[in-house]
Amino acid sequence: MTGSRTPRTAALAAAATAAALLLGPIPAAAAAPAHYLASPQFLPTPPDTAYSTVWGLSRDGAVVGEYSPNTPGRYTVSALRWSPDHLGYTVLAPLPGDLSSRPSGYNDTGTVVGASFVSMSDNHPVRWAPDGTPTALELPAGVRGGGAFAVNDAGVVVGCSSDEVYQPKPLKWRADGTRVDLPLLPGDTMGSTTSVTNAGIVAGISKRRLGNGDYQETPVLWSPTDTVTALPLPPGVDGARVDRMTDDGVVLGHGRRAGGTEFDRVLVWTADGTVRDAGYGRTRAVNSAGTVVGATFDAAHSTFAARWNPDGSQTLLGGPAGRQSEAMAVNSAGTAVGSAQGPDWTRSTALLWQPDGTTVTLPPSPLSPYAEARYINDAGLVAGHAVELNAAGQPVASHPVVWKP
Repeated sequence: MTGSRTPRTAALAAAATAAALLLGPIPAAAAAPAHYLASPQFLPTPPDTAYSTVWGLSRDGAVVGEYSPNTPGRYTVSALRWSPDHLGYTVLAPLPGDLSSRPSGYNDTGTVVGASFVSMSDNHPVRWAPDGTPTALELPAGVRGGGAFAVNDAGVVVGCSSDEVYQPKPLKWRADGTRVDLPLLPGDTMGSTTSVTNAGIVAGISKRRLGNGDYQETPVLWSPTDTVTALPLPPGVDGARVDRMTDDGVVLGHGRRAGGTEFDRVLVWTADGTVRDAGYGRTRAVNSAGTVVGATFDAAHSTFAARWNPDGSQTLLGGPAGRQSEAMAVNSAGTAVGSAQGPDWTRSTALLWQPDGTTVTLPPSPLSPYAEARYINDAGLVAGHAVELNAAGQPVASHPVVWKP
């Protein structure tokens, strides 16, 4: 669950254009495979819901997300977890005294982690038990707040704290709740985490502020005993960020070319630490084979769904003609999902790309022709949201759905 980065360099545009010329026309979308239901299944939400969306999907089909109640004059959100049968849900309430909660990570035992907050500048890391009970995770004394980002099946949680000037420090909490202040690389003063494997390996970054006001960011791994090690960078790259890590130890990140300003190089580290510079783009997910999905760009900075293959090649994924698109998730078989966007970025078409590159359109809901696909698990279950339109045909709300194979 990462923020958007839109590269603006001439080199990126040239590379994307060259890739398009090399790979040829992008194929149009085909009809949905017959094995997917004719319409997505709506996930239930509390009766006062104004909108709801999904944030993750587990191996067994449990979905995590959030909803916002229809409360006039006040905006709040609460985390939700839907059961694997998609018939029930658990509200993951904020800590006592807080107004909102938001999920960030989950494991296959039903534990969810995230943040509880009054405002986004006043948040606290929290772990929700399978029954929905929230537990505050300890923060160092004197910090402003923090968040929890990932949890493994043993219950080890990783996240960060934030001081009064919003400088992050990496944290880990053992299954019993004991806090560990993770070390930084020598000379660094800030850092954060993104992922933790079931073996207890943690991925993240260690960084420092340079004299020119810029930051030196180094991708790192922490061992189960909390030793920090820098990941290698490919030639010509002077800094990188880690986006996520698979349970097999494959790490996905973005690098910055020496002298550049954008983190627009797609980097993949295998479990043995070997790094691959896959080229320019914005990525969203990686599987254990090292297949990466996301989007590449043309000269006008339009996005087109793309797949970076383990052999170093890139595949442009298809979609409706004239529409921007992006792939958001990929499972272990190499099946990816994402969306093609309309001009206002709300009238989306949910797409699925088969391992051979065939593009299919997932069925829309009765609400409207528009939907987004965000996650897919190894069973082929897809989670996303359907878009509701008002009488004037304008998008007014999103509703969580699953497409069942």
